[in-house]
Amino acid sequence: MKQFAVLTLLVTLGVQALPDRSPYIVNGYPVAHQPYNAYVQYLNAVNAGYFGGGSIISNRHIITAAQNIYGFVRWDIGLGSNVYNQLSMLTTTMATFHPNFNTVTRANDIGIITLMNAISLTSTIAPISMPSLQEQYQLPLENEQGTIVGFGLTSSQSTARSDILIRSFQRVTAGVRCQQYYLITIPNHFCAEDTTEISNICNGDIGAGFATYSGNSPLLTGIASLITSNCASGTPSAYTRIVPYRQWIQQVTGV
Repeated sequence: MKQFAVLTLLVTLGVQALPDRSPYIVNGYPVAHQPYNAYVQYLNAVNAGYFGGGSIISNRHIITAAQNIYGFVRWDIGLGSNVYNQLSMLTTTMATFHPNFNTVTRANDIGIITLMNAISLTSTIAPISMPSLQEQYQLPLENEQGTIVGFGLTSSQSTARSDILIRSFQRVTAGVRCQQYYLITIPNHFCAEDTTEISNICNGDIGAGFATYSGNSPLLTGIASLITSNCASGTPSAYTRIVPYRQWIQQVTGV
């Protein structure tokens, strides 16, 4: 991912009607609320920052990308709605990034935001399941389809986030294709892409969860980590794989 400049706190926009297909999460679809989804705004010591995504994994913990934590001191978390202006906002100053996170290559790009107080779990705010500690397979599997949701930017050139949650469907690519674009380690990272509609994550979606399905329930198998400079180019995006970090997640969260 091309590193983008740190921006000041974004101004809230009014909700706008969207067509069936929109440029948010480039070429994604508006989607009903996903109870596990979290909007993550991160700020540094001078109150400057940016925003990304995350996933609820317990009543105290949001999992996201380490790059949304490293160098920042405050996190504003939005929960409970697919409409930005209707999110319930919480603030915390507690977060942990993986000790081996590399800011250049994005190796070990995973982190945990800890809420100041436990949240009440409801039909609109609920944790997503993760692979078990004993998982034998490097989920997600090659060619497996996953979904990503977020409030990310409209395009690589845009500075306006989406006011409505948008979803992209992507399939996991071969590791060799992933390494054509990113300096990553397989299997700790994987890539996924949409070769039909060319939908893709963009700036403002980093940290969002890549969810596959076990029966009818979503399973968190990846975290959005790397994008190319042009979100609409059709190149794959890279995700931190959950399975290699499952023990670390438990050590930090108890989950």
